[in-house]
Amino acid sequence: MFTPGRITFIIIFFSIFIAYLIWAYRKDIAKSPWYFKGSLKIVIALVAIYASYFILTRWVI
Repeated sequence: MFTPGRITFIIIFFSIFIAYLIWAYRKDIAKSPWYFKGSLKIVIALVAIYASYFILTRWVI
């Protein structure tokens, strides 16, 4: 299904995409830190919700 070329492309694409998102986030937070107050709590909550859903669907139910 996935050839080595596709896997390489996916890895490179996501690495560059995540790096760009981090760069853009840091640039925006420097401009207006007021908008980003408490954003870390939201990210942690979203990751916790996703992890709990994954755990519940894979091992409990």
